[in-house]
This record gives sequence, C-alpha cells and structure tokens, in this order.
Amino acid sequence: MSTKTDILLSDLRKCAEKYGMIREGDRVLCAVSGGKDSLALSYGLKRLSAFYPQSFSVAAVTVDMGFDVDLSPLRDFMEREDIPYEIIRTDIGKAIDGLEKPCSLCARLRRAALCNYASENGFAKLALGHTEDDAAETALMNLLFGGRIYTLEPTTVYEDKALTLIRPLLLTNERLISSLSKELSLPVLKNPCGRESDSARDYVRDLIKNTDKTCRGTAHRIAKAYGLSG
Repeated sequence: MSTKTDILLSDLRKCAEKYGMIREGDRVLCAVSGGKDSLALSYGLKRLSAFYPQSFSVAAVTVDMGFDVDLSPLRDFMEREDIPYEIIRTDIGKAIDGLEKPCSLCARLRRAALCNYASENGFAKLALGHTEDDAAETALMNLLFGGRIYTLEPTTVYEDKALTLIRPLLLTNERLISSLSKELSLPVLKNPCGRESDSARDYVRDLIKNTDKTCRGTAHRIAKAYGLSG
C-alpha cells in the first residue's frame, strides 16, 4: 500500500474509534455517488475491515436518479475491490426536473432511498463520504447564513430504522483524497444533473480556499474548533 493509503486508513480508524462508529459484526453500507470522496471511502473501509479490531463487512450502493449515466465503471471497480455492490433505480431526476432550487429536495430523496435500502437489507450502518472540508464548509455556512453553531455530525441514529448514519471521512482532508484518487485512478464520474452548484457553499468554499493561501490548514482548524480532530 502507498503512503497515501496508509494515511487514509489511519484517518478512518481514528474517526471510527473516536466516535464509536463500528461494532463487532456490523454490516456497513457505503453510499457511492461516483465522486472521489465516496469511492475513496469504500476503498478505504474495505481495507480497514481486514485488520480493524471489530470484525465488520462492507458493501456499496449507488442511487440511480434516472439520468442517462453509465455506471459500469463503478460496478467494475467494486468487483475488482471485492465489494458487493447494488444500484437503486429511482425517478428522482423527474421529481426535481424544472425546480429552480432542486438540491435540497434531491438530497432528501436520495437520503431516503439510501436509508430505506439499508434498513430493508439488514445493514447496521450507512456510511457517507463527507470530509473534513465538507464539515468546515457546513460550519461556515450555518454561521454566516443561519447564525447557528453547527456542522456535520459524525453519527446520526435513525431509531425507527435501526440504522446509524456514519461519516468516517470527517478527519480526512480533500487534498489527500484528490491525490489518492489520481494515484489509484479511481473511476470518478461527472455529476450528471448540471445543477450541483450551491451559491452559499461555493462562497464559503472560495473563502476557505483564499484564506488557505496565506494560512494553510484553514479547513482543518475550522473543523477542529467544532470538535472534529483525531
């Protein structure tokens, strides 16, 4: 394994152990969008399962929103990595078509599809690929636009579904994942909806990026201020 893979596995293990994300016998389902973060998550968790103190298994799933997207590269990758993989067929694309601001509804519908699939198929944990940078951006968005001190939670329990949502990449930065994605030639897919731009998130992302030019590690310090650190 490369040094970058070693760092990813170290970050995943620290996060899982700090927040009690994985228990003995857990079946963990990775939500894979086709982006580099979710692909790195499934790749990393599969390797972590080989030596983690608590035995757990890993599978992956993608929500097909009804766009004309070739998902075969994801299936080929999962087969190569020996990760059981399924695709959930939905009409989410039609449901959000024509909406001026579809992102919020789209996210809720995709989350519902993922949670229902995980619950119905006996998975204890649903793993999402949110990173340290995502946590920092969410923190600033809530502070600047909502006046709230809040960011992404490491774990969220859905008692009605006997399911826990986990974010094992919250101690991992985007810089590492981008580098690892290139090194491993991960089959990253282009977002097909064309509406992924979020003005508020774009604003805080640029703010963090510009601050980082003279104060490297900005996202890490923001996330750390909210208690997210190894």
